Amino acid sequence: MKKLFALVLSLFAVATISNAQVCTLKSNALTLGTGSVQLAAEFSVAPQWTVELAGMATLFSPWKNVGNGLYLNGWSAVAEGRYYLCKAFNGHHFGAFGQIARYGKGGGLPIIVESVHDNVKVAALGVSYGYYFKLNTYWGIDTNIGIGGGLGDTESMGWKFIPTGRAEVSVCYKF
Repeated sequence: MKKLFALVLSLFAVATISNAQVCTLKSNALTLGTGSVQLAAEFSVAPQWTVELAGMATLFSPWKNVGNGLYLNGWSAVAEGRYYLCKAFNGHHFGAFGQIARYGKGGGLPIIVESVHDNVKVAALGVSYGYYFKLNTYWGIDTNIGIGGGLGDTESMGWKFIPTGRAEVSVCYKF
């Protein structure tokens, strides 16, 4: 949790000193249903290119099932480079992302059903597609889906390949 807090503070620090760039702060509304909070900052680095840094932590889990121990519990961090077809923060975009994560007690990863009582560590790469809806000068909604794969490590099984995915509907504020 301390690492996530440090990441969020770093994102805000970079956002305040990068006055030559455009920065968007966002929060993924879809993660709220899992008891998680995701905060991200996306920076314009060229007219059609951006870089996004995101962190997510599970604060509580409404999906806890005492019988089999499956519940979400953990954190993740994602870095993504995006190319917008029109201009940054407007319209269609394609991206490539890298993700690291750590989940406890099964982590909600259905592909690793044997590890329902393990801690799970994940390192993954993938691609994404999305659309940024510009509502006005400052506000927007960013939709994004992604798919990829990586390695997952559990206490009982060791490292193995797992598929990964992302889905976002983020409320955005642009500076």
